[in-house]
Amino acid sequence: MNANIDAELAGLFGRWTFASAQVRRLDELNVDPDVIKAAANLIIKERGHPERQRAIVDALDDDTAVALCIWLRDPANASGLLKQARATVRKRG
Repeated sequence: MNANIDAELAGLFGRWTFASAQVRRLDELNVDPDVIKAAANLIIKERGHPERQRAIVDALDDDTAVALCIWLRDPANASGLLKQARATVRKRG
């Protein structure tokens, strides 16, 4: 991974969420793939506005924030996992 991207993501998500994103997998998280995609699009749209990006991240629950961080670190890999998650019915609880 690019050290600059990692530093930006750690600043945006905070150390705990960023560290969790490095060791957790998307299939372990209780998340809605559509929410992750929408949040990612908002983060990208607000490029250059870190305070707005932080507000988006702060509004997410912990699992969704971790999943979004995973997606932003490696969108190509995460995209396939999100498609797989979308195809799998998950119990919420």
